[in-house]
Amino acid sequence: MTRWSALLILVLTATASADDPPTPTPFDRGHVNLSGGAGSQNLFGVHYIVVGAGVGYFVLDGLAVELSGLHEFGSGPSISQLEPGLRYLAQPLVGRSPVIPYVGGFYKHWFLGGGYDDVDTVGARAGLVYLSGRLIVGLGAVYEHTVSSCATDCDTVYPDVTLGFTL
Repeated sequence: MTRWSALLILVLTATASADDPPTPTPFDRGHVNLSGGAGSQNLFGVHYIVVGAGVGYFVLDGLAVELSGLHEFGSGPSISQLEPGLRYLAQPLVGRSPVIPYVGGFYKHWFLGGGYDDVDTVGARAGLVYLSGRLIVGLGAVYEHTVSSCATDCDTVYPDVTLGFTL
């Protein structure tokens, strides 16, 4: 008898929740996300300061079209990158769970100066974001494959970290 009562309460709760208007989220259609960052790295035996920015637009609930770029400042060859991509966050889970899975794909074009050939890569990312009030924290992994000629390992895996605030 207790199992049936619990099941009935669960069904009634689910039905009542379905009738409630959806809670707005940062991943709703029409929302824009902005990103920026800075760091440093060594390439071609030269130390570079890296500065980047990006923008994303949610064309559907949970589905963002993104464009980002960066430039590396240093005494070596000029390095810039342009990256269009798509990202999907499991919008139906927002409000039901503070942890939301995401997947995405991208293409990157690296513009290299100093007589080096430009480089093209494609990749995928997947992970989880935690949404709590205005705070967004995410952790995932990125797989990137060089599609232009490469002299060493053409595949790279690295972390995908997100820290954001909604306005």
